Amino acid sequence: MRTLTDVDADWPWGTELTDSSPRRASDDVAGRLDVLPGVLLQHEVVECLEPGGRSAMLVESWWRGRRRPHSSCVAELGVVSLPEEQAHALGLLVDSVAYRVVRTRLDAHGAPVETADLILPLDRWTIRL
Repeated sequence: MRTLTDVDADWPWGTELTDSSPRRASDDVAGRLDVLPGVLLQHEVVECLEPGGRSAMLVESWWRGRRRPHSSCVAELGVVSLPEEQAHALGLLVDSVAYRVVRTRLDAHGAPVETADLILPLDRWTIRL
């Protein structure tokens, strides 16, 4: 079991970029970034790997333009049923339940600069915030 204590910390082991194609903002993502739904955003999915190579979590991020520095972040914790692609990446069954941490990074003025969903398998993680 791993313990997540800092939703904004860099992952200390290997990562693999599995998708970096731009995406249109869904209503949910648009609300988090304070942009209009349908706006084209930069997007990436990163698989964070444990030292032995097993997938530990997925981080799906969205931002507008070039990545900008952030001063702080806010996070909300919930759970989600995994769609096929995420379940397979994490070595779980489709519709398995996982933690979903919604992290939004903010600039010095409190404006959102990036948002992400951190997907963590329930059987591998404890959340302590």
